Amino acid sequence: MGCRNILVWLPSPMGDAIMATPALAAVRSLFAGDKISFCSNITVAQVLSGCAFTDEWIILESHNPVVISAQLKKYNFDTVILLKNSFASALAVFLAGIETRAGYAREGRGMFLNKKLSPERTYLLKYKPLSAVDYYLALARRLGADTKKRKMSLEIEEDDKKAVLKNFGSHLLNHNPVVILVPGGAFGPSKLWPWERFAEVADFLAEKFSANVFVSVSPDEKEEAIANQICFEADHPLVNLAQNPVTLGQLKALFSFADLVITNDTGPRHIAVALGKKVITLFGPNNPAWTANDYNDEIKIVADVPCSPCDEPVCKKDKHLCMESITAQTVCRTAEKAMTTETVEDGFVEIASNFYIRSSFVDCFTELGLESMDDVFAFDAGDDLAKDNLAGFRRRIRFQTNNPKAVLFLKRYQDVPKLMQVKNWLARRQKISTMACDLEPAQMLQKLGIDTPRTIAFGEEWGDNFENRSFIITENIPDAASLEQKVPDYFFNHRKIFIERLAAFIRKFHETGYRHRDLYLCHIFCNLQCQFTLIDLNRVFKPVIFSRRYQVKDLAQLYYSSPGSIFTQADRLRFFLAYLQKDKLSAKDKTLIGKIKSKAHRIAGHDKKHGRTAPFEN
Repeated sequence: MGCRNILVWLPSPMGDAIMATPALAAVRSLFAGDKISFCSNITVAQVLSGCAFTDEWIILESHNPVVISAQLKKYNFDTVILLKNSFASALAVFLAGIETRAGYAREGRGMFLNKKLSPERTYLLKYKPLSAVDYYLALARRLGADTKKRKMSLEIEEDDKKAVLKNFGSHLLNHNPVVILVPGGAFGPSKLWPWERFAEVADFLAEKFSANVFVSVSPDEKEEAIANQICFEADHPLVNLAQNPVTLGQLKALFSFADLVITNDTGPRHIAVALGKKVITLFGPNNPAWTANDYNDEIKIVADVPCSPCDEPVCKKDKHLCMESITAQTVCRTAEKAMTTETVEDGFVEIASNFYIRSSFVDCFTELGLESMDDVFAFDAGDDLAKDNLAGFRRRIRFQTNNPKAVLFLKRYQDVPKLMQVKNWLARRQKISTMACDLEPAQMLQKLGIDTPRTIAFGEEWGDNFENRSFIITENIPDAASLEQKVPDYFFNHRKIFIERLAAFIRKFHETGYRHRDLYLCHIFCNLQCQFTLIDLNRVFKPVIFSRRYQVKDLAQLYYSSPGSIFTQADRLRFFLAYLQKDKLSAKDKTLIGKIKSKAHRIAGHDKKHGRTAPFEN
């Protein structure tokens, strides 16, 4: 069967599009070797920008189904998955002659679909409340996708993060917590919590936690007026995004720095959830069941009044009972609790001196008998991952846990040579354990948008001046393999896109200022969605001098380890063009590439001495 040409028509509301991301991931996995295009309005395209679930974007500029059908015909799609619920969207894809048309049979559009689902109704024939996450996953499941994962996700473009740091760096990079207030809501005024109460909460957070408070609203005259009122009423200075507007991409980047988001039930709430932030959501007229997400770090404050939920955009009562029933004191108390407790996902518990475990794994480690440094260094219940060239002071073990179910990797360091410890201190400009050489770059790179393995536990033990022993335990990267083990099918079907994404990932890593010094394909993992993760971070550091030299070394290792039987010279040229963000190489670029190739050949000299052929020469 040839490569299919699939269209996914996304829902129009920003929040719905974000809640559809688990379904989009499932569809991408199901059709890993096929071409997938997304069509949407510009707002949705901006909020999902950078996602790895699509190969092409189509921006719709018309609402006329006849005009849209003519636009879609040019692409020769054979399958369309309609996440948008409108009658016009179903009519448009029918008129476009797309053979397989999957979607929900509602709003009178079932006649235009040939692979369909019917949403469940109550006895009053109203639609039964169902989380939008599950609503979209059900359609993916109807197509045969694996839909166990419900976690929403968003990507942040590096340029957007740079722009946010340029404009707001003084508020984001100090030691004060960052709180974002979202007082607007496109649904209608019934969702809006009183602006003067937002101002009261802002003052509380500024006084109690010295928080840097941002007020985020859409570029709408009414919402901008709300933001201006909050900032005028507050006794402390706030950052008013009505006066300092950002793009949607930059808004995502800004949210990535937030310690807490307090929001009405509106689109940016879902940005915060997808980025793993602590969230307090205020519910009045809307039923929380429509947007349930099983996210542990969201606290929902739901109005307890007889007329709620009404799901009406405009309150029909004389007094806006639901939102006014939520007091500023309630939100302040909730915010204080959120600010002073660790997140469920990221919280570490110290169970012994300098021995930390994620809270969700404490019981599991107790069952395994891993409760002290001695326990960890006596543990041998897993698979020993010893290699001939592995230093004697290092040991690696792979083992499994049942509750939660996970595959974990234990790295132990004991009796590390003192000279090597001193070299580590000098490279990182601080006294640091061997374990921390893995942990610290992993944590920093994650903050800067580079995926690294999730740390589950770590510990260290020091003598008078030097480290005695240390360890780190990380989680297996789900549904992924190293590029040395397996180049994904996606590469063979979409060579150009894969190479460009790989180059963008390496460029983004280098733009952080860090260098890997061991950047072979075996240390880059890739999943079915073509998302990359960097592993084996023990040698990663940020050089003060010779940064260019280490950049050349990283790229040479990547060049060296890319098999010539798979990666063509055209692929390598495309990689360099994408990495350098050029359409044509300059003389300076060619000199850099010459140095990279020369270094790769010097690395290959070791193989030749042992009668082996270097991967890139094969």
